Amino acid sequence: MNLKADFFEIKDYHQTEKGFDYIIELNPEHFIYRAHFPENPITPGVCIIQIIKELLIDRWQHDLFLQKIHNIKFLNVINPLENKEVTFSFSVSSEENTHKIGVMVFHNDKPFAKLSMRFINR
Repeated sequence: MNLKADFFEIKDYHQTEKGFDYIIELNPEHFIYRAHFPENPITPGVCIIQIIKELLIDRWQHDLFLQKIHNIKFLNVINPLENKEVTFSFSVSSEENTHKIGVMVFHNDKPFAKLSMRFINR
């Protein structure tokens, strides 16, 4: 299930010294939030991981396979009613078909998640 354009929308993209940043806007009306949880929507961790994959596919324009998650730290919940815009800041180290990815998910000074993972090209 692709989340882009229905669950979230890309608002901005820019290169950074270590990689790139995407600013996305979450859709608080999406059906996932009605189940997770009614009147207190929280972005599921699996959706954060899927957003990361879709942003990488948007950046590199080819399909990827999540090979391994090295570390995930969920630091605060993402409530789309309180934080509709969220930044995904990527640091990337690539060799041939393998990409080591570090991601910080935040809004202003509030961190939501910190992840390290490995993707391979499909």
